Amino acid sequence: MHLDEERLQRLLDGELARDDEARARTHLAGCDECSGRFAAMAREEERVGTLLRTLDRPAPRLDVTAIARRAEAPRPRIARWAASIALVLGLAGAAYALPGSPLPRWVDAVVHWASGRQNPLAPPATPAPPRSSAGVAVSPGRSLLVLFTAPNPRGQVVVTLTAGTEVEIRAPQDAATFTSGEERLVVEDHGLEATYEVDVPLAAPRVEIRVGERRIFLKAGGRVATATSGSSSPYRLSMAVPTP
Repeated sequence: MHLDEERLQRLLDGELARDDEARARTHLAGCDECSGRFAAMAREEERVGTLLRTLDRPAPRLDVTAIARRAEAPRPRIARWAASIALVLGLAGAAYALPGSPLPRWVDAVVHWASGRQNPLAPPATPAPPRSSAGVAVSPGRSLLVLFTAPNPRGQVVVTLTAGTEVEIRAPQDAATFTSGEERLVVEDHGLEATYEVDVPLAAPRVEIRVGERRIFLKAGGRVATATSGSSSPYRLSMAVPTP
């Protein structure tokens, strides 16, 4: 049986009888969970004590005239730090040490705010929903030609060799129209900024990809040739017309 919070707190404060304290410390020596909770309580106690010792110090004498002069100068960062320090000192006390108290988290949030960083209490930004996509999958057969009907200076083709059995092409919604025929897959590009993801099976005998009349990829058996020298899977190939 684990030690409850009250027993741990009384042990920390030295309020247990000698026999009870000995039994509690024997339990802590063999229980990682209870010893971890006891160590955390001790650290929290030390943290509160440090804050209380700060409050016990006499307040420094202030020159009201000097403060007024400084207030006239625009110092947003210093003002925010002063506000945060005042709030931290005001919240320090017994309530800070209550089990389950949200004050430690609030104080951390004030420090983040004062330093100009993002408030950790604020909900995380919601990422933009992914853009919908369209695609097609066909069997490579003995030979397959993937033909993009026209160059697109804002488009690229990313070819990945896979262990699958079909040639798959994926593109953003409305980026292209797909038409399949015998040993041919025609991609009518609409000229948008788009990345086409093409999966080519490693076992496919022959797959060729062309943009207009220009060949940008060829897999013939175990040999791969692309329009970009020195590339490897995934192959990133431009759909733009090459400059002379």
